[in-house]
Amino acid sequence: MSLINRSIPNLYNGVSQQPPSLRLTSQATEQENGLSSVVYGLSKRPPTSHVAKLNTSTLEDSFVHTINRDANEQYKVIITNGGLKVYTLAGVERTVTFPDGTAYLNATDPSESFACVTVADYTFIVNKNVLVASAATTATGTFKGAKQQFVDLPTSGNVVNDVWEIAGTGTNSFDNYYVKWDGSGTWRETVKPGLKTTINAATMPFRLVNNGDGTFTCSKNVWATRLVGDDISAAFPSFVGNTIGDVFFHRNRLGFIASENVIFSRAGSFFNFFPETVTLVLDTDPVDVAVSHTKVAVLRHALAFNTSLMLFADQAQFQLTAKDILSPKTAVINVTTEFDIEAKAKPASSGTSIFFGVTKGSYSGIKEYLVQPLTYTNDASDLTAHVPRYIPKNLFKLASSNLDNVVIALSKDERNAMYVYRYYWSSPEEKVQSAWSKFTLDAGAVILDVDFINTILYIVVKRSDGTYLESLNLEDINDGELGVRVLLDQKILSTGVYDAGNNWTTWTTPYPVTSSFKAVLGETFTGQRATVLNPSAPSAYTLRVPGNYSSGGVYLGRPYTFRFTFSPVIFKDEQKISVVHYKVKLKNFEVLFDRTGYFRAEVKPDGRGDYKYTYTGNTLGDTSLKLGDVTLGTGKFRFPIMGDSSKSTITLVNDSVLPSVFQAAEWEAVLSTASKHL
Repeated sequence: MSLINRSIPNLYNGVSQQPPSLRLTSQATEQENGLSSVVYGLSKRPPTSHVAKLNTSTLEDSFVHTINRDANEQYKVIITNGGLKVYTLAGVERTVTFPDGTAYLNATDPSESFACVTVADYTFIVNKNVLVASAATTATGTFKGAKQQFVDLPTSGNVVNDVWEIAGTGTNSFDNYYVKWDGSGTWRETVKPGLKTTINAATMPFRLVNNGDGTFTCSKNVWATRLVGDDISAAFPSFVGNTIGDVFFHRNRLGFIASENVIFSRAGSFFNFFPETVTLVLDTDPVDVAVSHTKVAVLRHALAFNTSLMLFADQAQFQLTAKDILSPKTAVINVTTEFDIEAKAKPASSGTSIFFGVTKGSYSGIKEYLVQPLTYTNDASDLTAHVPRYIPKNLFKLASSNLDNVVIALSKDERNAMYVYRYYWSSPEEKVQSAWSKFTLDAGAVILDVDFINTILYIVVKRSDGTYLESLNLEDINDGELGVRVLLDQKILSTGVYDAGNNWTTWTTPYPVTSSFKAVLGETFTGQRATVLNPSAPSAYTLRVPGNYSSGGVYLGRPYTFRFTFSPVIFKDEQKISVVHYKVKLKNFEVLFDRTGYFRAEVKPDGRGDYKYTYTGNTLGDTSLKLGDVTLGTGKFRFPIMGDSSKSTITLVNDSVLPSVFQAAEWEAVLSTASKHL
């Protein structure tokens, strides 16, 4: 029997569901509302800030698209059944006109029926349920017959719109083509008379155009018509007669996927899906190519990535590549992997990686395509191998930030949760962080969409009285001159109204509140800054406290709780190999913290009772302590365990408005064994 101590060098590697003996010492059993960082350590996550109430409707089945044109042109587009609205990131609704009506926007479940891509001032909107059709318009002209060569055409007696077919000879590299007399002495290449020339714009993706004056127009697009060839030499693109599954922009071409085909517009001519001539195959011609696989490979998503295009079908994934120029002659599609994907969640890219969801029975997993910059080989690693039963099935959104190395996954089976993957590559060969955890909002929240712009995560969330836009800034910042960030969700800064007759201060809120909400005094309340008040809620949209607090801004919001449960302590030898035959009797735990105002350790030794040990940042005798000021401490906090490590639960909790940041931990135990490890 001996007294030992061991360190846990960091706490930023998130949750693991592996047996404790196989986990990293830095992994946890539970992490909720904690942000893992290789720079700062483990902290309580930043709060959400109220931006605006977007709509009094709950919009639960809506589709949300983010426009990030530049720093001054950023919007949220919300598509509902037969409707579309545009909002700035400040929540201001913009005027949208619909000169062609809104029938194209009809959908039973908009959240699964639309896809969008933004190119400059144009956002193309695809309704995945609409079958693309050709219009009735046909080519005009009087067909006169066929000639073998161009030089065989008549030189006299020609009438305007006379059309001849040039059949060619066996040595020609082109199919038959057609020419029309224009009346000025010139034969021009044309379409065979009587053939359809036009795609029905009412069945094609609509365009949402930024008019440059704060308004938008949602209308049919003008698509180019077929000007040459026939149904063999210049056939309609393969999306005609099919539904379009996704839209993308790649290598200066607009593209669609339809069934098993990938279709690109002409290079630099985004609205034209027909060739310029049928006598030559030009590098600028449209590209229309199908994937080939032993399984049914209906394409669900397309994602432009570096110089290639990644394609995702239900059970297989493909990569479309080309040499220096993407053209009908150079486009090649190869199978890369074969996974059953979560088809409703479009993959997300970040840096040299693509993240996509896969099905794992009743749960979801996340795979990472990693393109090695030197070898250009593709691989898909399982990021959820150590948490196979963590993310619920039915993923519907993935969002990523390459600035903060974060991926967010949303599931329809847990609508108030955001599953967070934090990673860090110390070199192209070594990933030193691969951490899963989750952020949760209040139980009644339904998250409709998330997207990153710079370091800010914008959240569209349904609450009981409507749909709201909130933001969560991952940057390490304080609130004004307060010296600390107030950790309240739906946070607003508000000035109250004092009623001298009743001696109370009332704040009006832009959303419904309850008595669980908190009020935190702002920087103007000298000697009381960051003081937490517990208001009552006399009505659905008001908070009230006794006394006069109307002299400055007060932070209002909903408390949320950070929880981090340590993995059961396992003794490991000098080679870091678990030695399970040792009995570890924990005596004490110690956590190293920084810039921390509050937390408590909740201990269940041997599964008996609950013991709580609280740190408040106010240490008697601390020379930095000033009455009435916010106090954030740095140091160590020691608390007793006195229980068998395999039967004891140790959890760090922060349900206050103040931050907590943890760097490491250490435990002290009595080690005993009845046998010797060889």
